Amino acid sequence: MSETVLDYRKTVTNAWEAAKIDLSQQIEPPEAILTQIETNIPLIYRRGIHIVSGRQKTGKTYLNTMIMAAILNPCGFGGFEPSKIGLKVLFADTEQDRSDTQAVMARVHRLNEWSTVTNYERFVGLNLREYSVEDRIKLIEQSLKDTMPDVLILDGIVDLCLDFNSLEESHKLTTMLMQWASRYNCAIVTALHVNKGNDELRGHLGAFLAQKGEVVVRVSKENDGMNYMSCKVIESRHRPIDDFAFRIVEGMPEAYEPEISTKATVNYESIFEAALKQPLRYGELVGEIVKITGKSIPTSKRYIDAATNLGIIENKNGIYECKNNLPF
Repeated sequence: MSETVLDYRKTVTNAWEAAKIDLSQQIEPPEAILTQIETNIPLIYRRGIHIVSGRQKTGKTYLNTMIMAAILNPCGFGGFEPSKIGLKVLFADTEQDRSDTQAVMARVHRLNEWSTVTNYERFVGLNLREYSVEDRIKLIEQSLKDTMPDVLILDGIVDLCLDFNSLEESHKLTTMLMQWASRYNCAIVTALHVNKGNDELRGHLGAFLAQKGEVVVRVSKENDGMNYMSCKVIESRHRPIDDFAFRIVEGMPEAYEPEISTKATVNYESIFEAALKQPLRYGELVGEIVKITGKSIPTSKRYIDAATNLGIIENKNGIYECKNNLPF
């Protein structure tokens, strides 16, 4: 990537012409930066704003840690892989103590099996907790100019404004993020809490970010006999990735496959009676389960395994049928 600040505006006589689209000039769609391996669907796009949301203490920073590790590692991490080798990440923490920011960065290093006492050259971290809102903004923009990262991870977007319920401030901040993403040709990933009552992104700032963002990921605490964090794309301008999950083991995040709910809570009979009105091959059946339940592809595959083990459906030479429908 060119180490220069991008400006898509042309020098024109009339100001409005800077926003005019010229069909004779090809504009490439935003580049995918991080992709889910199983589905080959991107999660993060260049020039886009991406929001990691959830209630307090649900693991948003841990998810951002996994995202940073996956972007910086040529082999990816946690079921995600980068679009190319050599991507750069700028991490700006506005909430935590300096020691906590350092711990997050060291965690990324440990996930990628790097030294935790030497800085990785393509990973820059800032702690902005002690600065004013105005100074935080200035320092982030200056670091964007100087480092030209592919991805800015901004942990604590509300700390770049005084009132996240102010229409004027929220609009101004969202516009600034869009300008940064375009001007510096980078993706922006930020974290924002949700309201306790309705799980909507907090305040007018949340409403503006949801409207302008590429992707909103919801993180929630779950338990299947073991505590884990469930991640679901609830808003996307593109085809959403499958649901995924992770858990924390000895202070480190790792990908996790939740156990299937028991037969008492999942009515496999009704699901597969609806899906198997006629015999189907495996891929066709997976598609039907996704359509009927709204679950992800991995979850639908686990439903098929569970229903087979329970004797509800049968696989005969690659063709699936409900046992109730079999002619014996």
